[in-house]
Amino acid sequence: MTERIRAIFAREGITELGFLPFRETRVLNARLLPPGMESVLVLLAPYDCGEPFTDGVSAYAHVEDYHRFFDGLFARTLPELREAFPGHAFYGFADHSPLDEKDAAAKAGLGVLGCHSLLLHPRYGSYFFLGSVLTDLALPCDAHPVRTCEACGKCLSACPVGAVTETGIRAELCLSALSQKKRLTEEERRLLTEHGVAWGCDRCQEVCPYNRDREPTPLPYFRDRRHGDFTADEVEQMDDETFSRFAFSWRGRTRIVENLRAREQSLAQSGQKEKNSKFIP
Repeated sequence: MTERIRAIFAREGITELGFLPFRETRVLNARLLPPGMESVLVLLAPYDCGEPFTDGVSAYAHVEDYHRFFDGLFARTLPELREAFPGHAFYGFADHSPLDEKDAAAKAGLGVLGCHSLLLHPRYGSYFFLGSVLTDLALPCDAHPVRTCEACGKCLSACPVGAVTETGIRAELCLSALSQKKRLTEEERRLLTEHGVAWGCDRCQEVCPYNRDREPTPLPYFRDRRHGDFTADEVEQMDDETFSRFAFSWRGRTRIVENLRAREQSLAQSGQKEKNSKFIP
């Protein structure tokens, strides 16, 4: 049964997937949970295109919103699964899921948990999105022991605000979390500007050994829908349909535009100061 399921997703370019008995999952939102679930299929969708960005926007936000990717994927594959296994139900989720998808992925054998709280895959590092399919079909699978990284300490050292600790992430300090807040204090604005963050933060990922030799995504959806560096003016002038394609759209236009503009102004001021300093006798 699992090989038949793998073949369906392989035709979509999804080759990294794992299976898990539903009883081994961690339920976070029971209201979203369909009744009678027996098994979980966890899908890994790598998004990294191997392109560096310099605008202070996290790499994941430079590709079109992954919710759209999974919506299309499930629209094609779930009917195939229902046809392949008549009488059984299949439900697709991504992000807005009843389960802790990262925990499920670790238990499905898709990677190890890093000190920076990210799941690490041997081929794609931490540059991927997760989706899951829940079914009432009992699949032949067992949970893997949850493994952790080697705790080299590089992500702890790289975080400029000390948000990555040996016991987990301090969300109240994390620059990625701050960049997505609806309202910012003056101190939070200062931190984002000082560290050049406009949306999300990849510093703990960039130094992680698991990302050193990561492979680029094989998925055309992300390869063909990546965007170069964003500017405040560009995002401000985007039509609503284009704006909605990117992950930062959920927070609305104001936050990302303000963060980008503050970063651009800070860089311009720094450049002017450096230019002026050359003329000081």
